[in-house]
Amino acid sequence: MSSLFADHNSIAFRYVDVILPLSLTQTLTYGIPQEWQGVLQEGMRVEVALGKNKVYAAVADRLHNYQPEGYQVKPIRSIIDEEPILNNIQLQFWRWIMHYYMAAPGEVMQAALPAHLKLISETKLRWIQSDRVHEWSDEAYLAAEALEIKGALTISELKLIVGQRHITQVIQELLENEVVEIDEALETTYRPKREKIISFSPAYKDELLLSELFDKLQRAPKQLSILMAFIELSAKNKWVKQQELQERAEATSVQIKALVDKGIFITEERNTDRLVYSGEQQDKCIVFTPAQQEAYTQVQHALTDKNVVLLQGVTGSGKTLLYIEKIRECLAQGKQALLLLPEIALTTQLVSRLFAYFGEEMGVYHSRFSNNERVEIWEKVRSGKYKVVIGPRSALWLPYQSLGIIIADEEHDASYKQKDPAPRFHARDAAIYIAGLHDAKVILGSATPSVETLYHARQGKYGYVTLSERYQGVKMPVIEIINAKSLETVKMPGIKMITPELQAAMLQALQNRRQIILFQNRRGYAPFQMCTTCGWVPHCKNCAVSLTYHKSTDKMHCHYCGQHFAVIHTCPACGSNRLVSKSYGTERIEEEVQSIFPEARIARMDIDSMRGKK
Repeated sequence: MSSLFADHNSIAFRYVDVILPLSLTQTLTYGIPQEWQGVLQEGMRVEVALGKNKVYAAVADRLHNYQPEGYQVKPIRSIIDEEPILNNIQLQFWRWIMHYYMAAPGEVMQAALPAHLKLISETKLRWIQSDRVHEWSDEAYLAAEALEIKGALTISELKLIVGQRHITQVIQELLENEVVEIDEALETTYRPKREKIISFSPAYKDELLLSELFDKLQRAPKQLSILMAFIELSAKNKWVKQQELQERAEATSVQIKALVDKGIFITEERNTDRLVYSGEQQDKCIVFTPAQQEAYTQVQHALTDKNVVLLQGVTGSGKTLLYIEKIRECLAQGKQALLLLPEIALTTQLVSRLFAYFGEEMGVYHSRFSNNERVEIWEKVRSGKYKVVIGPRSALWLPYQSLGIIIADEEHDASYKQKDPAPRFHARDAAIYIAGLHDAKVILGSATPSVETLYHARQGKYGYVTLSERYQGVKMPVIEIINAKSLETVKMPGIKMITPELQAAMLQALQNRRQIILFQNRRGYAPFQMCTTCGWVPHCKNCAVSLTYHKSTDKMHCHYCGQHFAVIHTCPACGSNRLVSKSYGTERIEEEVQSIFPEARIARMDIDSMRGKK
């Protein structure tokens, strides 16, 4: 080791601080062997050992020539990447997240990188051929036989063979008999998608030969059908996949192989894209209403003075069209754009609509994608193929090259806050910081802005634009607040919770063959029971919260731990039987509406009635 770092002044750097995918409170320092000095860059992944055997893929965070104190420096084992997977802006963003939200470097790495870019070695046992005769226990004999056949097995694979109870004993027995060696090595987990691609033989690109081929295949109608389907697909797509050709021609792989054997088609395996969106891009022209045009002009003016603008627009005012036009303007400047949404459900809803405007330049990123798909999205953003990215808070971690604008729609939504696990960051605030690193602008959109955002806007820290008119002049819904105490004065038989005004409105809607939604943020029949004599309320023994009565099960439920208890008819505190149900949940509302409108079709939608996937 000392020979690697002997000459203190001959090189610019010799140490690298790395971030490991572990909850370490600080980065660790490793030595850079001479042959990799000048090759290694910040943001690359390197292979490092931690402890005796465990190997990790770490991210190079900082290159320097300061020898750490307190521990022996190990050399990095290898450089994994040919070019950095993280840029300098991302590393600055990671450092800010660590500092501002008091997160460990490994926690930030775990949240930011796709799983297939975070490599951790798995212990393997490799078989060593031996001529000695061994005496094995039953479990060790099974393990030795499997190892001799396979050559190597991971610990998890060995557990499946011998069982969890015997795994330690078996490994010890194998090591004592010197028939295995322990191997720790990183293996890339990302696998590109490979598909069979069909192409024409170069001999048939001549029109005369192609015409002769059609004549020859007149006696083989199925092969002619396959050929026609191929020509049709090749006119639309750059590549013709064998699976698509089989489906289009209603053919089998054997029938296509017959054309390959004749030298008409050529097949080869290629890496293909997992991320293919349906639909077609259209050159849509956005026509603003006068109110939208005024708001857009104000946004443009505000962004010249401020880096952040709050766009407060009522629901249905057409804020999305303003976003699209602003993104188009950003793309015309050769920059990338990020549209943040609070939930995956909203992301899915917008994709088909925005694909018509941005086509294959638009990418979507969220946690529901597979690990392989997330790596491909990461690479497309890093290479600049994706100019527009739509996603929830996790989309902030992607390797943008040159962001021009970040739009946080529904900026007030609590889903922007990462609650667990760490880093517990707020995507809206983090977006403003990373926009500053890119010298980009931020638009915060909401119909009901958060208190802090509205405060910053009114203090002049943010620009402030309002859009109070709904798109194409659609009227705002009429909201009427009814005093529920009217139920106590108006005696109406059979009605306990539904006010007379609500009943009349529901009746009118049903007569007009319209649907009705009633919202209540309490499930069950009664949120709690109470003794009218002493005020005692039944609580969960585990959670110390009041129990909810569910009529469907005739049990008292704890909505925290899920425990069920028998219904209590006598107060354990005073012995009274005067227990009454207080307030009401979705079950009781369903029962009440059923009694008022017996002929209406009524359904209750809550976690109790919607547990099954059907």
